Amino acid sequence: MSDVVRIKYGSCSAVLRPLGAQIISCTAPDGREVIWQGNPAIWADHSPILFPVIGTVKDGKVIIDGVSYPMSKHGFVINAMFETVDAGDSYAVFELTESEETLRQYPFAFCLRVMYELTETGFRCRFTVFNRSDRPMPFCVGGHPGFIVPMEQGAAFEDYRLIFPDDKHAKNLLCPGGGLVSDSEELTFGPGGEVDLRHEIFDEKDTLLLSELKSRSVRLVHRSSGRGLRMSWDGMEALAVWTMPHNHGDYICLEPWHGLPGMAEESGVFAEKRYATLLQPGECYRCGFEVELI
Repeated sequence: MSDVVRIKYGSCSAVLRPLGAQIISCTAPDGREVIWQGNPAIWADHSPILFPVIGTVKDGKVIIDGVSYPMSKHGFVINAMFETVDAGDSYAVFELTESEETLRQYPFAFCLRVMYELTETGFRCRFTVFNRSDRPMPFCVGGHPGFIVPMEQGAAFEDYRLIFPDDKHAKNLLCPGGGLVSDSEELTFGPGGEVDLRHEIFDEKDTLLLSELKSRSVRLVHRSSGRGLRMSWDGMEALAVWTMPHNHGDYICLEPWHGLPGMAEESGVFAEKRYATLLQPGECYRCGFEVELI
């Protein structure tokens, strides 16, 4: 079995890894690498997939039909080996189904498919979750792609900004240390929906976790040149923005989530988690995101 899958479309190319179904490289038409290259001294990953939970769960477990099951942060697929079930010149589809190991944590027969497809100006990622069980199945799913910032020679992390086209402010959920959501605050953006990037934001807050955005896209761009990328998403209710606090690495993660970390006051019952879907037997749920390089 190959360790990676390589795809190409026009002047864009990408490298995908079945382990964790991650995109580990995406080269833009102008030759620049877009995906964070996983420096283990800073942040070792590239673009993890989050399933069947997102973030930290209360007391390290989820409650399903009255039974507690251990569950690690972001779920169990980050280091799972997916099967490559379909691939062409410009796309690949990875699939993960239940195993003895997953059933000990998540007592459902499921299928998670992750598709990457290159476009003329970037790539799209699509998630499909199937319930193969005979009872309703709660789940969350999300992306965690890391992007190199700065994206051009001579620039700095602080030269970049996020632009939310349809928002002047947003509700930011507070999860100190990347743990449970304990409170919220209102963030006020600039007049065009701008948020200037500063490492100190993440040193203080760990994560910007925006749960009530009107915008269905965000631009990450250099404030002078306008170069960068645009991410859009569908079927995902929240967007997390993160870089490792107190590490000041040259990357930022834009994470569209169908789900949220545990709430400090919640019961721990999986089906009651905010934004979790209770998928009926035989049904599927589709969502995803697209990245356009600009």
